[in-house]
Amino acid sequence: MPSSDSIPLHFEVGKRLTEETMSQNLRGMEYAVRGSVVIAADRINHDLTDPDSETKHPYDHIIYTNIGNPQGVGQNPLTWPRQVLSLCDLPDECGVDHPKASEMFPADAVERAREIKKALGGSTGAYTHSQGPLAFRKDITAFIEKRDGGVKADPQNIFMTNGASSAIGMVLTALIADSSCGVMIPVPQYPIYSASIDLLGGQKVGYYLDESKNWDMNLKEMERSLDEAKAKGIKVNSFVLINPGNPTGQVLSKESVKEIVKFCAKHNLVLLADEVYQENLYDDNAQFESCKKAAAETGLLDVSSYFIRLLLFDYLRQCNLLAF
Repeated sequence: MPSSDSIPLHFEVGKRLTEETMSQNLRGMEYAVRGSVVIAADRINHDLTDPDSETKHPYDHIIYTNIGNPQGVGQNPLTWPRQVLSLCDLPDECGVDHPKASEMFPADAVERAREIKKALGGSTGAYTHSQGPLAFRKDITAFIEKRDGGVKADPQNIFMTNGASSAIGMVLTALIADSSCGVMIPVPQYPIYSASIDLLGGQKVGYYLDESKNWDMNLKEMERSLDEAKAKGIKVNSFVLINPGNPTGQVLSKESVKEIVKFCAKHNLVLLADEVYQENLYDDNAQFESCKKAAAETGLLDVSSYFIRLLLFDYLRQCNLLAF
């Protein structure tokens, strides 16, 4: 039998992966915050920083504001989280147990680092429970219960993710079983939702916020959008609420949040409550009301719902670091 080296090989000509053979859902997906405007900015930035570039511009630098990235435009990081992170990553003898630790770090930072290291089994480099360390989930539970006036939360129902976008992707993947599945999303909205729905092959069902009322919800518009989608044969199974709004920044009243909870219960929709920016209130008269509290007060806490939230990421703005 001849060896494989002596058998003539025939290769097909052409690339295996092309725009035509790739996933067409991925090809058609648009994620505006990293789209054509940013690509143009990158090109101009290259012109500005490349000494050999012959293209000139009437300015000397680009400020990227396409995403919420304050440290990327010069905001100083908060000191305390960096101190805790340093102590967690350092070996004990160089950090929490160092004889001069109390001189180099605040006492509460040292205490918090000890708690975290204990919860992680002593090392930040090891895998943890798939839902996140139980001690952290208990802290999140305590936060939710305090925020919602004592409404009970269960750490076994908490799933920690590496950013809100990851959580959104996981839930939408579970919801979009086929191309007939629809997700109601606000217009305007943060484009992670429209992009993810396109990628997964689902149907975007937009409902318009009321600009004349400071981007408030409009129950008639929500019913119109749902009825129109159903008439097209779309099986709407979920509803996205972003509160406080992104990009609009509005903070919904308690009454509006309750109406949304009732709407989802009425139509058997999974409620995806994106409450990432609950600490970012810029109106002194505004007060954040969570969907979970609204559901409890309306007797609908058992409604099938996910509460997509991220407690510290946007508050501490450690966008490229894990914030404990």
